[in-house]
This record gives sequence, structure tokens and C-alpha cells, in this order.
Amino acid sequence: MKIIGIDPGINATGYCIIENGKASLTGTIRPRARPLYKKVDEICRKIETLLNENRPDYAVLEKVFHHKNIRSLIRSSELRGAIILTIFRADIKMLEYTPAQIKLAITGNGRASKRQVRYVIERTLLTDSKRCSSHAIDAVAIAGTALRRLK
Repeated sequence: MKIIGIDPGINATGYCIIENGKASLTGTIRPRARPLYKKVDEICRKIETLLNENRPDYAVLEKVFHHKNIRSLIRSSELRGAIILTIFRADIKMLEYTPAQIKLAITGNGRASKRQVRYVIERTLLTDSKRCSSHAIDAVAIAGTALRRLK
């Protein structure tokens, strides 16, 4: 089973492909500074390429319920909607999990800290964690949740 986890962010979108129980590809898409709609387009085009090149069985996103900054929430939601459309057009099954579900699946504690999640991810799903941004680590956790729940 092949899974892509995506951690959407306007300035940094993390992604991870999990295959055979390990992260085979991780990275962060950092669009060049420009108007929002161009950033969204650049991110979605890169995700479309990842989907077409890797043909995952599932694409997984984190559900967003609230955010500290309403403007950031709106921008993030716009990007998230565009990513969902990109996944739909690629004809890939999509799953969504809440932050608590992700933390619970990865650490066994639905209220775990980011540091605790990273610790478990580095020891279970990654082969080389030195190059992973926090966004890519989040994407690994998102994909790892699907891997554990689908088994």
C-alpha cells in the first residue's frame, strides 16, 4: 500500500510518501513569495506531479477545526480546498484525520506534543530524519496514521 500524507501550508506544505511501511519520499514545497492564488497554484501543481509520479492508493490530510488567527485559517482553508480538488481529479481515495487522531495513532496519546510525535516518527517511519522539516514530519505523521488505521 502506498500513501501520501500532505500537511498544507501557504508558505510551506509538507508531504510524505509511505511505501512498504516506511517513508520513501519526504519534502516541503515552499512557493516563491507572490499573490496567494499563485502560491496555491504552484503548490497544487507540485502535488499533482507527486500524485501522478507516485500513484498512491490514498491521500491523507489533517482536518482543521480552528486556528489562532482567522486570516491564516481562511488562507489555509483555501489551499486545502484546492488540494482536495487536485486529489479528486487524480482519482485517488482521500482520508482525513483530526490532530488528536493523528497524535493518538502515532504516540498512543491524543494530546502528545509535536516533540513527542517527532520522536516516534523518527524511530518508526523515517530512515533519515535530519533532512525533514517540521512540515514534512507532520506529513509523515498524517500518512503514518492512515497506514496504522488501514492495516
